[in-house]
Order: sequence, then C-alpha cells, then structure tokens
Amino acid sequence: MTRRNYLKMMGAVPLTAIAPRIAHARSRTDLIIAVQDNPPQLDPLRITTNIAYRVTASIYDTLIRVDYRNGDRLVPGLATSWKQVDPLTWDVVIRKGVHFHDGSVMTTEDVAFTFGPQRMLTDGLPGQSISRQFFSGLDKVVALNDTTVRFVNKQVDPLFQFRLANWTSQIISKAAFLKIGNWDKWALSPVATGPYRVAEVKAGEQIRLVAHDQYWGGQPPYSSLTFKVMPEAASRVNALAAGDVHLITEVTPDQIATIKGHKNLDVVGGAINNIRCVSYGKFGGPLKDVRIRRALNLAIDRKAITKQLFADMVDVPRGFQWKSYGDMYISNFPMPAFDPVAAKKLLAEAGYSGAPIEYRIVANYYTAELDVAQALQQMWEAVGVNIQLKVCENWAQVFAQPNYAIFDSSAVTIYPDVMGSLWANYGPDGFIRYEAKSWSNPEFDEIGKRLQTMTDLPERRRLHERVLEIFGEIDPPGTVLFDSPMLYGKRRDVSFVPLRSAMMDFGPFNTPA
Repeated sequence: MTRRNYLKMMGAVPLTAIAPRIAHARSRTDLIIAVQDNPPQLDPLRITTNIAYRVTASIYDTLIRVDYRNGDRLVPGLATSWKQVDPLTWDVVIRKGVHFHDGSVMTTEDVAFTFGPQRMLTDGLPGQSISRQFFSGLDKVVALNDTTVRFVNKQVDPLFQFRLANWTSQIISKAAFLKIGNWDKWALSPVATGPYRVAEVKAGEQIRLVAHDQYWGGQPPYSSLTFKVMPEAASRVNALAAGDVHLITEVTPDQIATIKGHKNLDVVGGAINNIRCVSYGKFGGPLKDVRIRRALNLAIDRKAITKQLFADMVDVPRGFQWKSYGDMYISNFPMPAFDPVAAKKLLAEAGYSGAPIEYRIVANYYTAELDVAQALQQMWEAVGVNIQLKVCENWAQVFAQPNYAIFDSSAVTIYPDVMGSLWANYGPDGFIRYEAKSWSNPEFDEIGKRLQTMTDLPERRRLHERVLEIFGEIDPPGTVLFDSPMLYGKRRDVSFVPLRSAMMDFGPFNTPA
C-alpha cells in the first residue's frame, strides 16, 4: 500500500508475510551513540518527542511496519496480514513465535491489551492524552482466537492502517505491565518485542539497550546500544574523533569538514519528515494580535538561514506540509514570504510600540538551535520588534504559563496526511493545546473532525488547503522555518543507514546487504 492509494480502503487484500532477515554470524559491537539529550522515560503513551522516537525505535515493534528504505511502504511487522471486514472493522493476524524481552511469547491477548482501556483512552490514565491524539476513534479491540485480533472503530477511519504502523501502536507484554503495576516504573523498564531490550536508564547520563537475540526479525547487528548524553555539539565531535563513541547526532554543517577530515570518519543523513518552526502563544500580550504574528512571519529571511547556517542542505517547505503526503500535497501552495516592509506596516497598523516579546529556546535540542534563534532575533529586531531571548533549561520552562511567548518547536508527520501531523500536534489533544497552551482555532477543530472520517480525496485536499491558509495567514500558531536536518557523524566501519525520520534504526531490517 502506497501513499498514493491509501484512501482506497474498501476491499483491502491481506498482505503476505515477509521472511525475517537473518544476520550473518559475526562479532558484534557495543555501539555508543553520543546524543544531545535522552528522553526521561520510554513509554510511547507518555512522550512523543524526536529524542524519544530515536531510542524507542529499537525497543518496540508495531503490527504493521513502515519500510523506510523502500518508499515508506506498509509491510508486515508483528502482524502477517490484515483485512477490512466492514467500514468499521479490521481483522489482524499476528505473527507466530514472537518473543518479548522476558522470553514470553506474544499472544493476541497482549495485542488486545496494548490497545485496551487499561492503557488507552480511559479518563485519568497517564496515557490518555497521547493515545487520544492517535486513536480517539477506536471503540474496542478483541482477541477473536489465538491468531486474530479484531479492531472495531466508532467511525470510518481512512488512515487506520497507518495508525497501526506508528506512534502509540507499539505492542507490549500484558503480563509484564500488570506485574510492574506502576506507570512510572514501567516507563523505565518496558517489556516489548523490539531488537533491543532496556538494560539501564540513568537520567541525564545514558540509556543502555542490549540485544534481544530471540528477535523475530533476525539477530540484532549490535550487542548493545548506549545513548550517551553530550549536550555540546563540539564535545560530541571531539568524542567521535577521539574514538570514545561510534556515532554522534545533531551534526551542524560547519562541522562536516572537520569530521570528514579524519580518514576513518564520515557524515551521513539529511532532511527528515519534520519541519523546524517557531510557535506563538496567542492568548495574551502582543502576540494576541494576529497582525503582529503575521509581521513576525514576514520578517524572516528563511533562505538566508538555510544558506548561511545549513549550507543549502535543507529546503524551505510550502507551509506546514510534506511532499511525502503524495496526493494530499498542495504543490502550488505559496512559499512563505519575506517582506520586511510589509512587516513594519502591519506592526504600525497593530499599534505596536516596542512591548517586549519573550522568545524561549532550549539551545541544544535542535541542530544549530542557538544560531537559528539569534538570526531570528536579529531579523525581528530589524523590523522593530523588541525580542527578549531566553535560554531555558528544559521544556517545562519553555511551556511555562502564561505562555505569551515565541518558542522553538517542530512539526512531524507521523503518517502522510494532515491528520497524522498537524492534527496530532495542534488538535484538541496535541501538545500545543495541553502542554504549551499557546493556540487553538475553532475552524481547524471542525475541519479535523470532518477529516477523521472523510474518504473523498478532492474534498480532503480542499480542506487541507484551508488548514494551510489558517496556519499561514488567517490565525498562525507559528511559522515554518525549514525542513529539519538530521546529520550524523560516524566511524566509517559502522554500517548505520539514516532514514528520513527522527528514528534511528539499529535493527536487522536496516542492515546493509
């Protein structure tokens, strides 16, 4: 199933199983990856950040797998086949002989429990908010027998197959979850089916995973993975050059020549399906006036940023959308404009008289984050906006209330549709609403409700274009900057293949032939 025909849902043909890749017997490395930060815990129902996705991709599996190396196709994962029984019902056949990290065998009961009321959608549970972002339309999940699980939706869902392949769909052990009996403890030692299991979590220091040699997809290529926290980009480069680590994240373009200057080192990666943006807290202060938000957008010379800070390695997107949308991509949507004269005019019309606007960043979370922030501050000040740059220690400080500020953020596409990107981030259960508390728009909410069940492609495209207009001009929650880069420095003997995703895949399916 490709992105171009994902709306052709009725009469879907079950997919056949794919034989697991078996790695050749060889000496395996204890791989050390230097990262700018690690997630505080590892439960997908409680965290949705890029740094979490980076680590959890090695711990969990989903029923359907996205084959990122072959056109982002949907292929069998923990399920060998699936079919639509009626407009609301899907039957999924699970793979036999799949072992959890504790050695127990996965059953249909584990799958049903993963999506059941003890974990998802129930009011008051820690996983409620995030599970509702992705599965609010799910009614119930039932283990029909020892091979088949039935999913019943409350409404028609044109994206259901994509949901089973993405965030919050990671399958867990029912027995292990109930045995631990504590969400916080579980989040530090989850029991799942991925190629690596959790061995150690040291907050602020490192997360260590070890190979799960009963993995259904074949032997994991590495004996262990250690995600070691090194906040400073220069420190990561030095550690790579000294041989202390095998791989580093968040390489900036100005570091490429230094890394490649070592004959045994290389730089890999590129833009991912993520857009770097800034967000606006519109519920108070100067940003309450939409004209000031529009002026901020017009004052940004995005091309200058991508050229000077990223050596033209990334592009400026046509609004909050991705080319990976396929038929849903609005290719003629206008590029974000750079017009400082118009920006000054809007500020004058709004009666802006120099009131300070706080701009909150973390500094080391995104690639070249501080450099980008300083460039934006200069551009905004050039049109007369009084920007107070504040470097925060953590995201709690970034989202501190009242949030009448500008703050750094990104938008990710979980699956190729507005409902798998903007709705997840900016909808009623998205982080913009329940964490940042910075923006909402009634028309966007109404469009989202319609898109949840709509299968007519032309009408979906029309509503998607309207969303882009809301985000770009009518009531902007922020603005796009550029496609997020994800560059890695590595030893040349490390066979790591980057994907157009924030995840780092160290499993056997991403091992070069």
